[in-house]
Amino acid sequence: MDQISGIKHPAFCDALALTRPAERQRTGCYLVETSNLVHQALRSPSEVVSVFALPAETAALAPECAARSVPLYVVGSGLLNKLVGTGYETAVMAAAVVRQRALAEEGLPAQGEALMLAGEEIQDPRNVGVLIRTAEAAGCAALLLSTNSAEPFSRAAVRSTTGSILRLPLCLCPDLAATLRRLRERGVTVVASSAHAPALAYSSALDRRPLVIVVGNETAGISPAVRAEASEFVALPMAPHGASSLNVTVAAGILLYEAVRQHL
Repeated sequence: MDQISGIKHPAFCDALALTRPAERQRTGCYLVETSNLVHQALRSPSEVVSVFALPAETAALAPECAARSVPLYVVGSGLLNKLVGTGYETAVMAAAVVRQRALAEEGLPAQGEALMLAGEEIQDPRNVGVLIRTAEAAGCAALLLSTNSAEPFSRAAVRSTTGSILRLPLCLCPDLAATLRRLRERGVTVVASSAHAPALAYSSALDRRPLVIVVGNETAGISPAVRAEASEFVALPMAPHGASSLNVTVAAGILLYEAVRQHL
């Protein structure tokens, strides 16, 4: 356990650099904050590079850091605030540098009982975070995310996952349509959501496995290229004189849990 008193400490400099998107992309690391998420990180499959904590929090974190040989640095509130910034009312007692869990396309399951979620051009980082959380809660093997979506390792997205990003593998796809095509060729059923689909999700065969459910951009929906790779389209019922669509995270949750229900 080392004490850090200034911003020039190498470990602190490395962590502070991760507040910039370009550095997160270059290093393949990101920050998690709050004691809860740091404890989750230390108990997760993710690699934890380093932990920074206020003196009052170090006793609780020291045994888990020691068990995984993770450096634990004691910092004051001023330095910790430089890492996590302000803008949230919740007091932050600890933060950690975590290595991203990226899954290559070849590692996506194309056999067995796998359920996956795919998101195309999801622009709100909080929606990206909630999709990650929802996918893990529904038992998904992975989340596929087009690279023109909001960054899943940003502060807003990571917070919105409530820790699921530490456990759920992400596959970031430069060409989501091509990835879905190759999965379909390997035997994966691709079901896309569409307000204009002829069939409701409840009357569709979402019990098939392996299965990937695709949701699209918050405004434009699914692109023609991704639409062309779908095996089937499903809709959710909407009241005739109300909202015309659901938030993408709500729609994804309904579709995933309907797929889980049908597979029971």
